Amino acid sequence: MKPLFLFRSILDILAIGLLLAAFAYDWFGNRVHEIIGTLMFGLLISHNVFNRRWYGMVAKGWREPRAVFSKTITLCLMVMMVGLFVTSVIISQAVFDFLSLRSSSTTRQVHALIAYLVLLMAALHVGLQWSMIMRVIGQVLRVKVETRIKTVALRGLAFLIAIYGVHSLFVIDIGPKLRMETTFNFWDFEAAAAEFILRHAAIIALCAMIAHYSLKLLSLHKRDRRSPATTK
Repeated sequence: MKPLFLFRSILDILAIGLLLAAFAYDWFGNRVHEIIGTLMFGLLISHNVFNRRWYGMVAKGWREPRAVFSKTITLCLMVMMVGLFVTSVIISQAVFDFLSLRSSSTTRQVHALIAYLVLLMAALHVGLQWSMIMRVIGQVLRVKVETRIKTVALRGLAFLIAIYGVHSLFVIDIGPKLRMETTFNFWDFEAAAAEFILRHAAIIALCAMIAHYSLKLLSLHKRDRRSPATTK
């Protein structure tokens, strides 16, 4: 594995970790939350710099279903990240408070809404690269032998994680938050900090699986369309 690729992968993992940490607002407090968010945006800028060639190909391949699916997710994520950054600056009370911008409760609600949309879209974006991620993990762990038992075990584990992810959507009240409804579901971090992280990680895994298997289905659909029709 090339050192630069490993370095980029570490930065991406850190960005996901900071995104998860940013949701623990009630645990860390506002100042730490803003610092975490600022660091995350810095890592996202580096991610875009490393992947700048993608912008030269974004206008190509829109007739291919897989390309449409993946590029739509990536573009939506980019738009949401811009919205998240803008609302972050507006409501800032620490890092960008020198700008003295006016904010409102609606702006804070929009910020929270976009944050959860970013969580879901970022997870889908991770799923687009899931096959590559698995190859990298296999190289790092030096797992080379593919067996039927291991494949079944991993798929079973993925299924259990997906179920936990679906359940976590309701526990964390994703639905009401996406509808910008006021909720009084405050997490007890002193008693269940690890569960908070695991549930958000499970949601990321769930969405990543959805994107990964959606790409597989699109590949099968493309293969079926290309296969010649047989007549008797």
